[in-house]
Amino acid sequence: MNPGQSEFGVLARIPEGGTIRPRPGIRFGHAVREADGTVLPPDGSAPRAEGPLYVSLRIDLAPGPPEEMMRGLLTTLGDLAEQGWAMQVQQLAGSPFSTTLAALHAEPAALPHLPGGPADGAGVLVGVVDFGCAFAHPAFRHGPDGLGGTRLRLLWDQNGPTQPGAALPGRFLDPAELDGFLARPDPYAAAAYLPWENGYRLQDPATRGDPAAELEFRTAVHGTHVLSLAGGRRPAQGPWAVPTPPGVAPGAALAFVHLRPRALVSEGDATDVFDGVCALFHLAAREGMPAVVNLSIGANTGAHDGQGLMDRAFDALLATPGRAITVASGNMREAGLHRAGEVTPEKPATLTWRFAAGDRTANMLRIYTPMQEGMPALDLSLGRPGEAPDSLLEPGRLRDDPAIVLRDREDAMIGTAVSTTRPPHTEAPLQHFEIRLMPSGAEESWQVTLRLAPDAVPAPRPFQAWIERDDRRPDSSSWFEPRLPPPGETLDGAGCSLGSLACAERPVCVAAYALPGQAPAQFSSMGPTGSGTEKPDLAAPGVNVPGASGLGGLRDGDGMTHRASVPMTGTSMAAPQVAGIVALMLQARPHLPAERIRAILRETTREARAGAAWTPELGAGRVDAAAALARTLEEPA
Repeated sequence: MNPGQSEFGVLARIPEGGTIRPRPGIRFGHAVREADGTVLPPDGSAPRAEGPLYVSLRIDLAPGPPEEMMRGLLTTLGDLAEQGWAMQVQQLAGSPFSTTLAALHAEPAALPHLPGGPADGAGVLVGVVDFGCAFAHPAFRHGPDGLGGTRLRLLWDQNGPTQPGAALPGRFLDPAELDGFLARPDPYAAAAYLPWENGYRLQDPATRGDPAAELEFRTAVHGTHVLSLAGGRRPAQGPWAVPTPPGVAPGAALAFVHLRPRALVSEGDATDVFDGVCALFHLAAREGMPAVVNLSIGANTGAHDGQGLMDRAFDALLATPGRAITVASGNMREAGLHRAGEVTPEKPATLTWRFAAGDRTANMLRIYTPMQEGMPALDLSLGRPGEAPDSLLEPGRLRDDPAIVLRDREDAMIGTAVSTTRPPHTEAPLQHFEIRLMPSGAEESWQVTLRLAPDAVPAPRPFQAWIERDDRRPDSSSWFEPRLPPPGETLDGAGCSLGSLACAERPVCVAAYALPGQAPAQFSSMGPTGSGTEKPDLAAPGVNVPGASGLGGLRDGDGMTHRASVPMTGTSMAAPQVAGIVALMLQARPHLPAERIRAILRETTREARAGAAWTPELGAGRVDAAAALARTLEEPA
């Protein structure tokens, strides 16, 4: 929780028979019926439906000292939990383009022809929940020259002005409004929307005013790149025909949800992501289209076991046929953000939490362990850099006070420590610690020690520890020491490095490999999940992948066209290519269930067809669009 924060986002599961009534200071967003995935859009009142619901809530926070805000919030969450609500709070990537399409086996000539025409995603909605949509780019417009009307059915900018009393943040731009902006000389100024000022990446203040740095910052726009890989369209003629990168499903309808900055990693908000996905599927249902939604975003909240409320909400959404979600596996394979271990009566567990020099943002650590006979079993202590292991927080203190403000020797606030037995991300009771620290700016190591509580049963207790990542400021990071094992060795306890959104069962989790050699990308997160489920599902190209730039479709002061494409790297780039392939599958079979989509993709990888087994790096193997589409055509119409 930040000073000055005015609201707190919660994803809740309300069981059948649970009390749902208007409450002061709580606003309801989208709801999803668990039984069949029906999306219930917000209407200003508490949602009403038979059976359990997943619903987003936004809790207004009264201003005050951090201790009072935390305790007030915990009281509200506890009140809801007593009524059976389970909650998740998530403190929430020839032609120079031909190589990628060839690797996917997705060139138009390689794809099976569909009865209604070419395989291009026509009649399918491709939605993206991300940061920054350059809607003026020719890849997202109609017309032979890519300068016609918009292909976007919706642009929801959650950062835009919110109407008083509105259940959802921001503004919703429809095709008519976007076309009006496109008719203006400067569409982004007319819309009061700058795709590059998107919250995903902050520009270094030292580079402001540097023309080259400004140009680079405006060119590499994450969400724009992602959307183009899934559904970008190359114009047939004009100045943008050659440089505009083609997507896998250029005939699909498009939609984009631009998240607020807090929906990313260390200050994430599960409700914004959840509402974005719900809004896209609801749009598709209104327009009578199947849909695939891509999430090239992530966080490290939760036990990464596929059982968190966001995981289960995604699985519920995908109970409706004709829907799919693709998720980037994450770029954390070598980040040193996860440790798993065991605390025994004879040996506590010590974690070394390393802060980088110059770190300017708060760092967050979460630890999870199963309850022991219904009771918490572990104590946590925290040691200042270079001091005793309990010099800042002594063992047992969090049992006496579950929400503590941490202060330095001058009594200035430097962080918070929270302990709960119903962590805000899952329905099952777990002992959960959350430590948030503001770094000093010096390179430093904090010691976190876990030991059995005095009244605990003297038996080994497993734990999972995750450091939240910080994409907005790559120079501000923390990690477990050692971050990497010595050459030729493995690191005990490193385990799963998947992002928390990548662990649900029904969505398709996508890893990355590099071209031309097709080796697994060194950064691509590895599975399996914390519960042993086989994730990632498969892999696609993710290194130096060309996609749409933030300035495509615009000209500089001399009338010269800006760059239409830019290469980017990450599993963020791999996932939307698979989303495009899913759009082709849904074009062929609009009512294909998510389970069959995922199974077909896994069964038709190049490795799977050769009899290879699943691997933690590449899942079932490298995706093959043509083979997946051919197998889809064998499904009942």
